[in-house]
Amino acid sequence: MRGSSMRLLTLSLIAVVLAATIGLGRVLDSLFYYVLPSQSTLNHDSVLVLEQLGQELADTLNTLEQPQEFISTWPNDGRYNLTLVSLSDIQLPEALIQQVTSGVPLLLTNDDEFSLFFYLANQQSLLLLKPTFASNQHETDELKLILTLLFYCALVLLIWLWTYPLVSRLINLRRSAQLFGKGQLDQRITVGRVSYVKDLEHEFNYMAQRIQNLVSDVKLLSSAVSHDLRTPLARMRFGIDTIAEEQNPQQQAIYLERLGNDVDEMTLLVEILLDYARLEQAMLKIDKQKIELNTLVQHCITAKNTPQQRIVFHAPSEPCWVIGDAKYLKILINNVLQNALHYGHQQVAVQILSSENQICLIIADDGEGFAEDESELLKPFVRGKQAVDKAKGYGMGLAIVQRIVEWHKGELVFGRSAELKGAEIRIKLPHYSALKLSIL
Repeated sequence: MRGSSMRLLTLSLIAVVLAATIGLGRVLDSLFYYVLPSQSTLNHDSVLVLEQLGQELADTLNTLEQPQEFISTWPNDGRYNLTLVSLSDIQLPEALIQQVTSGVPLLLTNDDEFSLFFYLANQQSLLLLKPTFASNQHETDELKLILTLLFYCALVLLIWLWTYPLVSRLINLRRSAQLFGKGQLDQRITVGRVSYVKDLEHEFNYMAQRIQNLVSDVKLLSSAVSHDLRTPLARMRFGIDTIAEEQNPQQQAIYLERLGNDVDEMTLLVEILLDYARLEQAMLKIDKQKIELNTLVQHCITAKNTPQQRIVFHAPSEPCWVIGDAKYLKILINNVLQNALHYGHQQVAVQILSSENQICLIIADDGEGFAEDESELLKPFVRGKQAVDKAKGYGMGLAIVQRIVEWHKGELVFGRSAELKGAEIRIKLPHYSALKLSIL
């Protein structure tokens, strides 16, 4: 479909951005809170648990004669740190001192830690309880830094995984374009099944094929022109010399008639060359419309049918719609029919087969069939071995047919008719419905 690779490129970019910003962020946040609980984990319920724990420790220490000995045996690597502070050594506002001495725990917080104070009346001191997991800010900062670096590394990796296929295909396209520019006209790009620039690669291959065909046609045309024009020019030169020496008026008239025939032959050849040269320019102005192929073929057959050679048309009952230029499709059908009439003996069969994706026009004759390589017959000025004596022409018919088929995104297939035993040409064109879906 047209633009499918661009849509794939856009959708994949959106998916990568969402995966990087949302997916990676959620994963790393979950990992951070799992490895190291943050300050937000000390919610209201956690504070109540700490107050209950601290109050029980304060009641126990208040009954001891030497509470400092108990605190000195408290493990320093636990989840809580205990410290005994003299009431006279702590600097607190009077209101807070009255609060804590009344038996209400005092909670003090800042950005780095939590502190709970409990009053020991018998000791005239305060028990300080600090959770270690809430005060280890240095380790928290290190972990945040590590996870941040991990996030950006994962982001870079995702972007690289997304851009690598695109960059590699663009590099391959650039390399192929350079080789093509250096004269390797057979250079083509192998289009992968998954490619963000598949449309661009197809267009490059199509362009390269057209340029190669044009260069090949120029060589063939120059060779054919030099060959086919040389003969009538030589006859004209000989005729002019003969007329100059001939004194008999009747014989001069015969030579002048022959000279005129040579001029007509050269004029016809030049017109054919100009028509073929205009084909490439006409492709830019081709007017494609919805065309009913059965009707078009019937018009061509009616114009070509003769009593000596019968054209049998097997038309389908349903209409066959294609997208194309009626003028050039008519030229295509007429050229193939003319070849069949020239090389056939008595009968030419025309049939149209329709499927969901394409329409196949089959034209067969009861002649000798193709004796040469089919690819050679598609070249300008190349005629079949049987054409020299049977039909007059310059070998441009099938070359023009091939060009028109290419313009209509079709396919030209040569074969032998199973029924008539002669040549068979199949012209495959995209069905209107299938082509319409591909344009959307």
